[in-house]
Amino acid sequence: MQGKSIIHAITRLKLFLRGHEQEEARRMLLWAGVVGILGALATVLFREGIQLVQLLFTRHSGSLVHIAEGLTWWQRLLIPLAGGLLAGAILQFGLKWVGSARTTDYMEAIVAGDGVIGVRASLVKSLSSLFTVGSGGSIGREGAMVQLAAMVGSAAGHWVHLPQHKQRLLVACGAAAGLAAAYNAPIAGALFVAEIVIGTIAMDSFGPLIVASVVSNTTIHHFLGYAPVYQIPAFQFLSNWELIFYAALGYLLGHLAPSFITLLDRSESLFARTRLPLTLKLGLGGLMVGAISTFYPQVWGNGYSVVNSLLHQNIAWQLLALVLIFKIIATAATIGSGAVGGVFTPTLFIGAAFGSLFGTALGAIFPGMISPSSAYAIVGMGAFLAAATHAPLMAILMIFEMTLDYKITLPLMLACVIAYTVARDHRGSESIYAGALRRKRGLHAAEIAPVSKSP
Repeated sequence: MQGKSIIHAITRLKLFLRGHEQEEARRMLLWAGVVGILGALATVLFREGIQLVQLLFTRHSGSLVHIAEGLTWWQRLLIPLAGGLLAGAILQFGLKWVGSARTTDYMEAIVAGDGVIGVRASLVKSLSSLFTVGSGGSIGREGAMVQLAAMVGSAAGHWVHLPQHKQRLLVACGAAAGLAAAYNAPIAGALFVAEIVIGTIAMDSFGPLIVASVVSNTTIHHFLGYAPVYQIPAFQFLSNWELIFYAALGYLLGHLAPSFITLLDRSESLFARTRLPLTLKLGLGGLMVGAISTFYPQVWGNGYSVVNSLLHQNIAWQLLALVLIFKIIATAATIGSGAVGGVFTPTLFIGAAFGSLFGTALGAIFPGMISPSSAYAIVGMGAFLAAATHAPLMAILMIFEMTLDYKITLPLMLACVIAYTVARDHRGSESIYAGALRRKRGLHAAEIAPVSKSP
């Protein structure tokens, strides 16, 4: 009798969450909040998993760059190799073992799928990403964090048998929640999905994205006590005439972004031509990162600790220039090998390092008349992100959320819009995410269905 009561209660809950048409919007906001909480918890599990993998490989946890600097040269060489081999083996044999035909890519599930993400295959990929990231792979941890949060949204929608368009919207809510949790930027998390994935900021889809992002951010930073990844200093803007230099910075980064995306494409093609098994391909990518790190340990990880360093202290421009070049190569090797992870944080690193170098050069030419190089680094983060993702509004709001400083708005908006315009008009240019989706499934913008309306 008690069992029947429980089943009846669960059935009533599912019917409530499915809702009636007239209450659809309110119910979706409620569900978005639930996905925000669960998505935040999923990202916490991944963060803690990275710490465990770091302990396994290095007997230390914390900043990967600081860990690498304390290791011997042969440890820096072999640890990324071992991590790559393990990550590749997990991918190669784990995916074969689970045998799921469902997509594990949240963008594909949203723009061209039915909103259902394969849970077992997603967990396998996330486990592989743990070993890549935890062993020093030059790739962002946010990729797997967003994927896990999106998987939670998919599972929630599937559990209550939501219609396909609502199911896809919940996956989008999960992705927004994951990004908000990763970067302490709830508005930018929602805009990332709206601008890049869905392609619209209509309120019937944007409202739930905002709710999921805000709830996720509140859960992870206020209730669980996680600090923001970047410690941004106060922004200094000395004079409006500096806007000329910020415009020039945006122009240069707008040209750099398509070249970076092309490099990632070519790296992927080169690794594919080797015809090596996935295990050996990821091992080769790890070996390349390890070889570089024997001289420059700063290439380990996603780059956030180096960004924090250059925002708060002066780094010799010669060293920073070399680290920037080799970080780009290490990122191309890691991503090209097929490792699971994100490109968001490495993109922010490139923008920050280039901006810092640009600001340092201006300071040498106009001593005492230019804002510190950290100001150009912060704006560079946003400008390169706008150029690489073709999402200037998201980039502007993300950096503003990180700084919470009104003085940054004019130089940031100017640089981001110019960088985006230059990158978009580049011959054959596409965003870093559109390129990945095209290579995976051959999907183009015309094939993307709206998630906010029923078919």
